[in-house]
Amino acid sequence: MAFRDRVRDEAIAAAKAYGHAEVEPRHLLWALLVVLRAGAPASVPRAAAHGLLLPRGTATAVPSVPDVIEAQLAPITSPEAAATACEALGRRLLAPPATGAGPAEKASGRPAASTSARSATRTESEVEPPPPASTASGDTVPALLAELDGLVGLVEAKASVRRLIAVQRVNAERRGQGLPEVGGSHHLVFTGPPGTGKTTVARLLGRLYGAIGVVSRGHLVEATRADLVAGYVGQTALKVQAVVQRALGGVLFIDEAYALAQGGAEDFGEEAIATLVKLMEDHRDDLAVIVAGYPDEMRTFIDSNPGLRSRFTYYVEFPDYSSAELVQIFGGIAAAAKVDLAPDLLAALPALIGRAKSGPNFGNARFVRTAFELAYANMAQRAVADDQIEPAEIGLMIAADLPATEDPRWTDRRRIGFRAP
Repeated sequence: MAFRDRVRDEAIAAAKAYGHAEVEPRHLLWALLVVLRAGAPASVPRAAAHGLLLPRGTATAVPSVPDVIEAQLAPITSPEAAATACEALGRRLLAPPATGAGPAEKASGRPAASTSARSATRTESEVEPPPPASTASGDTVPALLAELDGLVGLVEAKASVRRLIAVQRVNAERRGQGLPEVGGSHHLVFTGPPGTGKTTVARLLGRLYGAIGVVSRGHLVEATRADLVAGYVGQTALKVQAVVQRALGGVLFIDEAYALAQGGAEDFGEEAIATLVKLMEDHRDDLAVIVAGYPDEMRTFIDSNPGLRSRFTYYVEFPDYSSAELVQIFGGIAAAAKVDLAPDLLAALPALIGRAKSGPNFGNARFVRTAFELAYANMAQRAVADDQIEPAEIGLMIAADLPATEDPRWTDRRRIGFRAP
């Protein structure tokens, strides 16, 4: 009973996540894959089953479970029975559509509203190819890779992500053909200083993982040492479990992860690491973990635990942005805010960035965002100084609005991360 209820709950969760009013065969198929994980039949491609969940509906209530689904759930009382049901359901739903029945009709188990004008017998070459793999939000792999390419700089990181996604897509295809995977770990180490786009790329990577079926949802959960380590015996494991539970189906991103191992003998960081390693193994088919931080510290951190070393074998480097790239990022932030930048500001901005880059704990894109926010505050103060706010004053930022590097408003923002000076 407990096993069947777990499958039933996963099917309801899938239907609700995609806005469908009732549980359908496609949701049951996905639930079986989620519950079986590594024990799922190789003949049922995860990416293809994930694609059946689209298009997304608009229902918000808890989905109902029709009698026909309850009847299909009844014999699913063990992993063996679930594997048999999964294979049979996959064969029925993922086979090429016949007599004009489209993927939506096959997935829902309902007849099409109207018959196709095409012939009832179609040759193999006439069968329409499946739609691109996509996430719940409708993202496709090409669109997400284009979004990745649109980020400023990060040439090497973009190339690394593209290689990783290529490996995962090929492995997904190999799984569908019953072939072994090669180099299939989807856990990553992001190395680089603060503000170099690691979180942004991690969020995109989660959506890519969701699009190709590596994980079931593709969302990102961010965590730091404070979210994972408690101050009392027995509490750290519970904190780690809670964070991992939220991240299931997506990516857990742990920034400054090396801080977990820097608390000393009386600290519970080691317990957090051990718990995380175990949960990564328990949920290896529906969880990706990305740890991030400074290069030297991260390599020491990974080498400190054999479980980490065996699971994190893929590194992505995020170097400092160049001054020109940071100017471009400043311009992108301004464009998003619909604020024009005066020529004198564009002339003065590289010098401001250059002075900041030569100082300690430079925050890269974080520095630029803070600089824009402080400049906007100066612009706003200038606009209201005479109690007459003119249209030009709220849409044009000038050089005089830029903060000085010694501006006291930087003080609380200069120290980033846990790195010792």
